[in-house]
Amino acid sequence: MKNKRLKYGSLAVAFTVCVLAVLILANFIFASVAQKQSLYVDMTKEQLYSISKEADAIYSTLGTKEIEIIFFTEFDVMLNNKTQKLVYEYANKLKEKYDFIKVDYIDVIENPTELENRLPGVSKVSLTDVAISNGKDFRKYSIDKFFTIDSETNSIFAFNGEYRFATAFMQLTYESMLACFTVGHGESTSTSYMMTLFEEAGFDVKEIDLMKEDIPEEARVLIINDPVNDFAGLKDDINEIDKVRKFVNNEKTLGNLMVFSSAENSENLTNLNELLWDWGIRFQPAYVEESAENSTTSDHRTIVAKYPAEDSGAGAGFTKKFRNMENPPKTICKDVTPIEIRWQETHDFITVSSVLSTHDTAVAYSTAEENKVVDKGEMDVMTVSTKMTLSEDNSEKYYNYVLCAGTSSFVDEKYLNGNVYGNTDIIYEVMRAFGKEMVPVDLDFKVFDNEALDVTLKQSNTWTVIFTAVLPSVFLAAGLVVWARRRHL
Repeated sequence: MKNKRLKYGSLAVAFTVCVLAVLILANFIFASVAQKQSLYVDMTKEQLYSISKEADAIYSTLGTKEIEIIFFTEFDVMLNNKTQKLVYEYANKLKEKYDFIKVDYIDVIENPTELENRLPGVSKVSLTDVAISNGKDFRKYSIDKFFTIDSETNSIFAFNGEYRFATAFMQLTYESMLACFTVGHGESTSTSYMMTLFEEAGFDVKEIDLMKEDIPEEARVLIINDPVNDFAGLKDDINEIDKVRKFVNNEKTLGNLMVFSSAENSENLTNLNELLWDWGIRFQPAYVEESAENSTTSDHRTIVAKYPAEDSGAGAGFTKKFRNMENPPKTICKDVTPIEIRWQETHDFITVSSVLSTHDTAVAYSTAEENKVVDKGEMDVMTVSTKMTLSEDNSEKYYNYVLCAGTSSFVDEKYLNGNVYGNTDIIYEVMRAFGKEMVPVDLDFKVFDNEALDVTLKQSNTWTVIFTAVLPSVFLAAGLVVWARRRHL
C-alpha cells in the first residue's frame, strides 16, 4: 500500500512539473513568435506603434499602386535597436492593414547590385537607412528623419514616422505640382524650412531667377521669401514685376503668389508693394510690438497671432480647425510689419480677408523715425487676396490667390518643424486652397520620453501578483489536490 501511495504521489508531482514546463515552453515560443511577427498590443499612452485615424485617412486614399518599404538591416537585428525597431514595427503595421504596401530587406553587403537595380543612382547606403519605392521612383531617408530631435539637447524625443511615411507615399502616388522660389534679391530660400515643407507635401520645388528666366507655365505657386532688395520694374531692362503680375493674373494656369517680408526689409520693396497694392494689400513701413501677455520674447517683437472670426472671409478658413479646439496651438510671428488692406469689399473680383492679426494691445512704430507710433490696436499680420473669374459659359469658378505675410520668420524651421505651433497647419491649408487636395495636415509626432504602459501603479501591482503568484499557485494547488487524492487510493 505504501509503495502504491508513493507511486501515485510521484505521478502527481511529475504531472505538476510537466504542466509548469509546458507553460514555460509555451511562453518562450509565443514570445519568440511575437518578436519575429510583431504580435504586440500597443498599450503605450501615445500609441507609438499604432496607425492614427488621421494617418489612416491619408493612407486609405492612396489607391492600389504598390509601395515598398525597404530596409537594409536584417529584421531580427533591427528588433534590438530602439529606433529601427519602432520604424520597422510601424512599417509592418502598414503592411498588415494595406494590401498595396510591402516590406522588404536588401542585403547590400552580399548583393550590392540589387541596391543599384532597385534604387537607380544609389550606390551606397547606411545600414540604418530606409527607402520607400513605387517601382519607378523612390525616396531614401536616414533613420533620424522618422523622429523629432530636441534642438537644445540634440536628442530624439518623439516618433514622427507617420508624417514621414505619409509624405513619402503622397510624393510617390500623386501628380506633382510645381512651386517656384525666387532668388536674386537676398531671399531666404536655402535656409528656409518652407522648401522642405513644400517638397514633403508633394510639390516639385525649383529656385528661379526672374532676371534670367520666365516662370514655367506648369508652375502653380510662386514664393517670395523675405527679399532684401526690390524686384526690377517698368524702368528696368528686365521687368520682373511684370512676370509676377502675368503669372498671378493667369486664370488658366491658376497661378498663386506667397510673399513673406520682415519689418527690416519691407520698406525697400517699392515695386513689389505696388504689385501687392493691385491686389488690395501692401506692407507698411513699421514694426510691431505686443504686450507681454501676447508676446514670447522680452523685446515684445515675437508675437502670438490672433485668429480671425469665423465669418470674416476666406482667410478665416485657414484657421477654422483651431477655432474648434479647446486649447488651440499658438501661431508665432517674429519681427512683424503690419499689412494695410485697401478695400473692405470686393473690388474688381478681388476680395481681401485677414488670416492672422495682432491683438488689440499691439503698437506699430515707424521704421524711419525712432519711437514714432504710427498705429495701435489690432493690425493684420497675414492676409489673403482672392480673385474669382468665371469660365466662358459661366458654369465654373476659378480662383487665384495672393497670400501676404508681414513676417519672414513664419516659415522658420523652429515654427514649422513639429506640432507645437500652428504655423505648419496654416501653410498646409493654404496649399489646399492652391489646389493641393491632399496634404499631411494633423499628423502630429508622438512623444516617447515615457514609454511606460498607460496603467496605474495599482493596476501594475495587480497584474504582477496575478502572473507571479496567483497562476503558479493555482497550478501548484491543483497538483497538491491530485497528490492528496492519490495518497488515499
